[in-house]
Amino acid sequence: MENSQQYNSFSLVRFLWKWRKWLLIICGVTFVLSAVCSCFIKPKFKSTATIYAPRTNSTAKILLNEQNYNERLDIKAYAIEAETEQMMQLLDAQEIKDSLIAKYNLAEAYGIDTKAKGWKTRLNKTLMGNMTIKRTDYGAIDISVADWDAQRACNMTMDILRYIDTLKNRVERERSLAAYRILQHQVDSVDGEIQRCEDSLRVCMEHGVFDFEYQSERLMQQYAIAVAQGNTAALNRLKSEQEILAEWGPKVVILRELIENFSKYQSMCRQKMMDARVDMENEIPVKFVVNSPQVADKKFYPKRSLVVLVSTFCVLVISVFVLLMIEKIEEKPSVKAEESVE
Repeated sequence: MENSQQYNSFSLVRFLWKWRKWLLIICGVTFVLSAVCSCFIKPKFKSTATIYAPRTNSTAKILLNEQNYNERLDIKAYAIEAETEQMMQLLDAQEIKDSLIAKYNLAEAYGIDTKAKGWKTRLNKTLMGNMTIKRTDYGAIDISVADWDAQRACNMTMDILRYIDTLKNRVERERSLAAYRILQHQVDSVDGEIQRCEDSLRVCMEHGVFDFEYQSERLMQQYAIAVAQGNTAALNRLKSEQEILAEWGPKVVILRELIENFSKYQSMCRQKMMDARVDMENEIPVKFVVNSPQVADKKFYPKRSLVVLVSTFCVLVISVFVLLMIEKIEEKPSVKAEESVE
């Protein structure tokens, strides 16, 4: 087995030595051609920004929190995995891509015919090929844009940072507005309930019932005095008042409890309305910018040395394979000729 391997290795070396001139010529020509052709490849420049996502963007929770300290509600707190993934999903929103396409007329910049079928798909694929959004090892997000124009690449990266603020604030404002309207409806409903309770309480008061507990206590004291004095007229009057108090008194107690509970619920709704209004009317940045994009002064693509080396190596491998096939084809007639002679 070792002899066979040594023989095969020696055969390969012998084969390469045999065709060394041709291989050197092919590699030399490929090297020169690839070097020349790489000069005609339009260079691309890349701009990169690095950001962190915050834990929360609720202005009301951050600024109006009266609870104990909560790291999540700290305006300086960086995001954890969930918030970072959500931010990356927002960065990949089609709305941001459409804004870039419209602002920089990327269809013309990328040489895409807008009259051709499926041009929007090709345009989006080209833009996505030039955009890179990835998470770093430290939980940050790298946003990169490559373009043939270094200034445009930088401007597009900066616009992405602005658009993410606009997009997320708009989404959260819409939710805050919906919450505000729901709470407003609840407050209006509770106002109606309180008004009905107060109207009913006013009817009870018209019958002389104001404070059930106090009036009951005073009535019992007067009744006891009338019984002790044997005052029949006073007893009849007190019995009439007791009947009125017995009929309307429990209603007064229930109505007062309802008004108190409705008032507490209304106060809570109004407080949440104020929080929703703060979120709705105020905006804060939705990211921490660690590295701002800069205009690149060095091309990102192509790497000419890499193009030359890869091209030369690939051509060398193909040439060796073709030469091996040529030798195999040439060996077959000679083998047949030897067999016929025997």
